[in-house]
Amino acid sequence: MHVRSSREDAVALLLCHGWPNSFVEFSRTIPLLTEPEDPTAPAFHVVVPSIPGFGFSALPEGTKTTVHLVAQRLVTLMDRLGYRRYGTQGGDLGAYLAPEVATIAPDRVIGVHVDGGLGFPTDDDIAEMSPSDRAEYDELTGWTSSGLDHHALLRRAPQTMSYAWADSPVGLLAWHLHKFKEFGYLTETPDEAIDLDQMLTNVSIYWFTGTEGTSSWPMYETEKSVFPLGQRTVPSGVYGGGPDLFRRYAEKYNTIVHWPQPEPVGHFIAMEQPQNHVADIRAFFEKVRLGQVMHSGRLIDHR
Repeated sequence: MHVRSSREDAVALLLCHGWPNSFVEFSRTIPLLTEPEDPTAPAFHVVVPSIPGFGFSALPEGTKTTVHLVAQRLVTLMDRLGYRRYGTQGGDLGAYLAPEVATIAPDRVIGVHVDGGLGFPTDDDIAEMSPSDRAEYDELTGWTSSGLDHHALLRRAPQTMSYAWADSPVGLLAWHLHKFKEFGYLTETPDEAIDLDQMLTNVSIYWFTGTEGTSSWPMYETEKSVFPLGQRTVPSGVYGGGPDLFRRYAEKYNTIVHWPQPEPVGHFIAMEQPQNHVADIRAFFEKVRLGQVMHSGRLIDHR
């Protein structure tokens, strides 16, 4: 999807969806980003690609779907659309892609905004933690020991799982709803619930394009579940990044200029709370747009 704003001062923004999701993840945020009610608020020309292997973007034959290779394609896409300077944003898989695009094209990307994803310590970091930090880390990551570890399943046998997904629309829907429920963000609060039509549209795209199996390939390409370290080439903003412990580790590998507190929650925040999500994206890129962000001794220019 490529939706241009009517505003002449709009900034280009590449939105990278996650799993199990599609470009539909941003359907409620796009109009808020492109045509803000407040004329003084930043506006964006929005580009929302289907990641290769998801939905309408077929998996290239003979090509692995690593984060780096996908990010290279996204850089090419933005170049062909004519955008010299742009921001990147994403959550889940998108939290890997958005920083990687900046690593590949630091002269093009003005800033990286991610939904969580940054700040998880590496194995070496964990080994060097103080006893108090390790106790806090173990408490914060207790959720990883419960529920269904889909990372382990999809790293081992994505094609085996894909036969079941492709055989039954009920089974596919159950898989999606289970993941949304397990991540803990299906809520009964009307103003925070994911729209039913949006959920069904997202699952239907997987069903009719037969891409549930290939969408799991990025996890298959990793030997273990790892979190993105990020990049230092351009400034980063993190929405829902977590407590100070995670921010300290995020700052080891990123130039963090935006980390709101109290922290918002929601793995599918663009679907659940589009207003809050857009407000935070604007807050980060407004710092960039007004020249409030210094990086490598220079002001970031969005033009």
